[in-house]
Amino acid sequence: MHIEPSFHKRYHKALRDTAMLKAVKNGTGRLRGQRATAIEGVGAERWMEFRNRAEAIRLHVIQHLDQYLEQLVDNVIKNGGHVCLAKTGEEAVQYIAELAKKKNAKTILKSKSMVSEEIHLNPALEQQGCNVIESDLGEWIIQLAGETPSHIIAPAMHKNRFQVADLFNAVSEEKVSTEIADLCGFARKYLREKFLGIDIGITGCNFALADSGAITLCTNEGNARIISTLAPTLVTIMGMERILPGLEELTVMLSLLARSATGQKLTVYNTLSTGVRNPEELDGPQEFHLVIVDNGRSKQLGTKYEKILNCIRCGSCLNACPVYRNIGGHAYGWVYPGPIGAVLSPLYQGMDKYGELAYATTLCGACTFACPVKIPLHDMLYALRNDKVELEKTGGLVEDMTYKGWSAAFASMSRYRFSIGMARRFQFPLVKAEKIAYGPPPISDWLKHRDMPALPKKFFHEIWREMKNDGKE
Repeated sequence: MHIEPSFHKRYHKALRDTAMLKAVKNGTGRLRGQRATAIEGVGAERWMEFRNRAEAIRLHVIQHLDQYLEQLVDNVIKNGGHVCLAKTGEEAVQYIAELAKKKNAKTILKSKSMVSEEIHLNPALEQQGCNVIESDLGEWIIQLAGETPSHIIAPAMHKNRFQVADLFNAVSEEKVSTEIADLCGFARKYLREKFLGIDIGITGCNFALADSGAITLCTNEGNARIISTLAPTLVTIMGMERILPGLEELTVMLSLLARSATGQKLTVYNTLSTGVRNPEELDGPQEFHLVIVDNGRSKQLGTKYEKILNCIRCGSCLNACPVYRNIGGHAYGWVYPGPIGAVLSPLYQGMDKYGELAYATTLCGACTFACPVKIPLHDMLYALRNDKVELEKTGGLVEDMTYKGWSAAFASMSRYRFSIGMARRFQFPLVKAEKIAYGPPPISDWLKHRDMPALPKKFFHEIWREMKNDGKE
């Protein structure tokens, strides 16, 4: 039986990967800078208006999700498409796998889809003999590496160009240089040949429009548009919450998504597809299937975590998070990393498996401030910590004793001043260059990556008393 390593082991492994950490810090820094420039161009006041409008749209949709789902399904069927309402990821995989068997599909091309990663679609299709090819550049890189995405919008952010060149040279007949232009050129040439032999195309879904049944795809590479144009059978996978009422709401979201994700005014390719092509049209699928996935989403409706369904998957919270920037995405263990993943993973996959992630935060609130739809992520992470403690009923003997001792010391002014006075007196073996440099576990782990100032020669209350005695208050 395969046992997943704990979050503790995952992040310690990440902290030793200096190449990955450098790539992640550079990537998130670049995206934060681009986002800041984009917001500056809009203006702080107007940006807040955008966020307020987007939050209102998402709250309205989630509160009326059943109505919009019914409307969406009716319009997709009316347009000639087929709909699968999958309660679990397994149901979604089974539906798509059976369709692939029915079509005798050998080559399946995919555009970026976080939900397909969530339900482990690729391994299931490959197991029945399908050649599944990711057409998004970042997704293809991690597919060649046999890895999962480390970022929501930049799946291969943790890779540098030298590592990418090694992956490309493993499948190339000619030597590919480490220059970025050459790497992109090789990927374009290699992948475009694959587009011509599609049996089934699979895409994700940024937003579905309830009033028309249209599916919106946003990419900067155009790969999703090619798939939706050339594939005879097209499958779109979407989380059940990714619905908007219509075009008016979509215009708000597209502008907000691009600026939050990559700092662009608008994503390069925004494709609206209503599924099956009409007889007079020259391109588009002959058969269209929309797979709407629940997989734990409906359980959040009506709970204190309901606003997590507002997420538009821009990845902005990851770029803002000091924890993500210092451990990367794979340390989070599941498909969604960063603050959004630290909330989604325990909610969707279980507190027993991913409850640790609630502690993968400084509770600084940077994620909430960055979120374009104003999800209170840091509040949710704090609530998850409380849920975890309530579920486990204890933090362990050592933790319980520590907090009881802390409570006893801090409950009395005299005990508090006595304890910190003793700590100051006996800290000298642990101090180096006016910082606490050593300590027993778990403090030793904390000190490896952070600075803790040594206790000062005089505390504020002592200085204050002296000032009062000298008449300087």
